Amino acid sequence: MKNLFRTAAMLTLCIFLPPLGWFVLYRYSDFDAKTKFVLAAACFAFFVYANMSAGNIAIFGGDKSFELRTTPEQFREKFNAASRKLAPNLNLTIDETFTPDENFSYEFAPNLKLVGTVAGDGKIDELKLFAAPENQDESFKTLNVLGLLIATFNPELDAEDRGEVLRDLRMLKEVSTEGSYDWTTERGGVKYSVHSDAGKSTFTVALK
Repeated sequence: MKNLFRTAAMLTLCIFLPPLGWFVLYRYSDFDAKTKFVLAAACFAFFVYANMSAGNIAIFGGDKSFELRTTPEQFREKFNAASRKLAPNLNLTIDETFTPDENFSYEFAPNLKLVGTVAGDGKIDELKLFAAPENQDESFKTLNVLGLLIATFNPELDAEDRGEVLRDLRMLKEVSTEGSYDWTTERGGVKYSVHSDAGKSTFTVALK
């Protein structure tokens, strides 16, 4: 029983902490060299498979931008999940379902419209948010929708990092301020850009 427990502990180490597990297996187990090799190989294969399934390992030069591209409905679900988590009291969920394989649009308010471009594979290439806020409340809503778009495509960013994206785009100034400018920044394979002119802004999320 003691040997069985020790073997189980070694195999667990091999699976979850491969380098340490292999060292313990080769140093302290009673198996012959061939058996040690087979066990180590099996544990390593399981370790790689588990991490690939979790998205922690990409092989053959896998392009992370492919994972970022979603269908319209997948985007809607992720955006709504971010909205319910980060802004539960602001009622910024997308309530309409989207038709597969078609470009789509959604109005958060009369002066705040989201438009999505869908490629031939049914996944989103680009999102544009058209904003023309006329007061502070509309500017506040615009900034919150922008923050939720960033949270949707870069969920690894915390509130401070999302704010940094908005600062890079000069969006934390008064959104309705008159003036013309273009700014671009990138996070994790997602390109964010903004064009503003005379109080009207177009915020773009590019996933190509």
